Amino acid sequence: MRFPSTKLFLTGLFAFGAAIAGAQETISEKLERENRQLKLQLANLNKSLSASLEREDSKTKALKEIREYLALRGRDLFEDRDTKLLNAVSDYQVARENLLQLEDSVGGLLPIIRNYLRTAVASDPEFRKEVEVKLREIEVDLGQRQQPKRKIEKGNIREARVVTVDSDSGLVVINAGSDAEIGVGMRFRIERSGAHICDSSVGLVRADVSGLLLLSLNNPEVTVQPGDLAKIITQ
Repeated sequence: MRFPSTKLFLTGLFAFGAAIAGAQETISEKLERENRQLKLQLANLNKSLSASLEREDSKTKALKEIREYLALRGRDLFEDRDTKLLNAVSDYQVARENLLQLEDSVGGLLPIIRNYLRTAVASDPEFRKEVEVKLREIEVDLGQRQQPKRKIEKGNIREARVVTVDSDSGLVVINAGSDAEIGVGMRFRIERSGAHICDSSVGLVRADVSGLLLLSLNNPEVTVQPGDLAKIITQ
């Protein structure tokens, strides 16, 4: 009678052990599943953190560029831009007036020299010939043989010309202003021989001239120069 009881006891013990083993496998699987979920959440968190850091770096870089731009140009453009523009225009006007005065002086001297050569005794024909050649070269340089006396060129809202570039502030002065209905904020495309150099925005306006702020150069090695054309951007 004891043998069957022992057999039943052993059978129950094995069943209990199997149940415990099954329970242990279930707990292990649960832990593995939770571990996988944690790893996935951690990976997603790292991905989100990396994206946030990239956006932050981009914002920091953009802010740095803006600060550098303002550090280089802001003081000139916002504190004393009137002085910069007026000085640039003044320099241009002085140079233009000096050139016109020089042309007038040389132009008035030419006929006097020719009359002297006609009446003077030519003791040295070769020297006289050399002087006459030089006089003709001066006349050609002054444009007296090809065109009348130059006039002051004025631009308009559709097309103006760069007259000077301030090396300190980078301000580009064109020969058209409020009289040509140009206003602050208008955009101009600067060209040379039909090639696009850069775009610009009007930062300061006076009656006959305007100051342009360069937005970006297509080629840093090709800079804006006096004589370049500024064409308004309508779109």
